[in-house]
Amino acid sequence: MSTHAPVRPSYAAVLRLPGARRAFTAALTARLSYGTVSLAVMLSVTRATGSYAVSGAVMSLFGAASVFLMPVRGALIDRHGPRRALAPMALLYGALLTLLAALTWRPGAPVALLAAVAALAGACTPPLGPTMRALWAELAPDRHLLQRAYSLDGVAEELLFVSGPVLVGVLTGFAPPAAGILLSALLIVAGTG
Repeated sequence: MSTHAPVRPSYAAVLRLPGARRAFTAALTARLSYGTVSLAVMLSVTRATGSYAVSGAVMSLFGAASVFLMPVRGALIDRHGPRRALAPMALLYGALLTLLAALTWRPGAPVALLAAVAALAGACTPPLGPTMRALWAELAPDRHLLQRAYSLDGVAEELLFVSGPVLVGVLTGFAPPAAGILLSALLIVAGTG
């Protein structure tokens, strides 16, 4: 009887699964948007209104709409499938982020309009993390590969949330903060499309 633990598959083995590399790369691109958007919106709204209080309120609306409407967006994915549901969500989310960037490009934006656009954008946030985890369950043929896929996905997602604000910080060194919102829009549409 052997006392050796089973050999765990490598991350490379996970990425060699049919369709895994393409799906994972696209998901990483789109989810980088979630690492960039919060800081970009906060900086942009603060610059446009001159108020951290307004910025905090706008961010709260954005976050609340995203979180509280997650079950609705999840139900749409369950009903129509990820391919049919995610693309319209991403396009609408990207368009609303682009509008928010335009509104905050220069100071003087109307607070009520910023709040409304941010809340609408939050309401359309595509649930990419849960969708990717469901896709891993389809792509990975056995439990050990699936565990490794979830591990890879979790580590990568954490790295995105750490690197996203750095990316926004670098970008705002030579561009208005609203450029970070545009970057977030571009990432979500490119990675989800």
